[in-house]
Amino acid sequence: MKRIFIIIASLSMFLSVYANEPIKNVIFIIGDGMGLNQVCTLESPNHFERAEYIGLSKTYSASHKVTDSAAGGTALACGMKTKNGMLGLTPDSLPQNSVLTILQEKGFSTGIVASCRINHATPASYYAHQPNRNMDAEILSDLYKNGPDVFVAGGNKLLSIDSLQNAGYTYVNSIADLQKQEKGKIACVLAPEDMPAAPERGNDIVLGTAEAIRLLEKNPKGFFLMIEGSQIDWAGHGNNAEYMKAEVEDINKVIGLCMDYADNNPGTLVIITADHETGGTTVVGEEKEYKYSTGNHTGVMVPVYSYGSGSENFSGIFENTSFKDKILNLTDKKVKK
Repeated sequence: MKRIFIIIASLSMFLSVYANEPIKNVIFIIGDGMGLNQVCTLESPNHFERAEYIGLSKTYSASHKVTDSAAGGTALACGMKTKNGMLGLTPDSLPQNSVLTILQEKGFSTGIVASCRINHATPASYYAHQPNRNMDAEILSDLYKNGPDVFVAGGNKLLSIDSLQNAGYTYVNSIADLQKQEKGKIACVLAPEDMPAAPERGNDIVLGTAEAIRLLEKNPKGFFLMIEGSQIDWAGHGNNAEYMKAEVEDINKVIGLCMDYADNNPGTLVIITADHETGGTTVVGEEKEYKYSTGNHTGVMVPVYSYGSGSENFSGIFENTSFKDKILNLTDKKVKK
């Protein structure tokens, strides 16, 4: 009996310590245009199914019942609804800092990995404050001033290497060169504009994610990393089933990598969601064939999958503006896994 009491007491002490584990690292994965049905064709391993909690996010914008990626990304990043086409601004054009910017100011390391160009709507919503998502020069000016510590994406054709270097970045243009970096601000730019489609780009997004984590985790304070599977959206716009399957499979590999990291690094939270659904996608027949009802975005709620420390805070139905405050609250206090 005494031995049992000692075991229970020891377990209680362990759980008490573990319950007070602060959220140190946040990995926020966005499948652009990814609704529930896009995930249903995955064969094993389907890492979405490892999620500990599942919720639904409302995606409408301040101006439309059906959001675009700029307003959708701004809601996720900055915690507010804005008009379609606007980045990091309220509907009245007032700048609003993103969760990435705020955590960076608090001493966290920050990163972005995306399969599009770095100035595309979703990644730009984490650092830019512009009234129009097509204002490339102004968005890139914001990147040089407010960009993350590490980013992996496309965009060589528009970026200024001199401006990047003046902003403190080390510029590299391959995963092999990224793997040689050990510290500092790193800009890894892998394509002239957007990244190639899957599977032509190989494992660049998976490897880029792994290298971003390797660099960011060196900060004892912790890190925030946003990863976007950008081209799920483009496959939906094109009603291209094979393209969509390849893109969903690619982000599934990234999710597996990040969940494994959370398993080995207590205090890590992984969130997977979408800015909106694209294509009105359905899955039909025994072969799980994609069918589409539109080439545009839709206004349906999108799934939220969460894993690791603090994941229980992302169940239920909530606004897409809720992520920012939830993440900031969790990084400011002790939570239980």
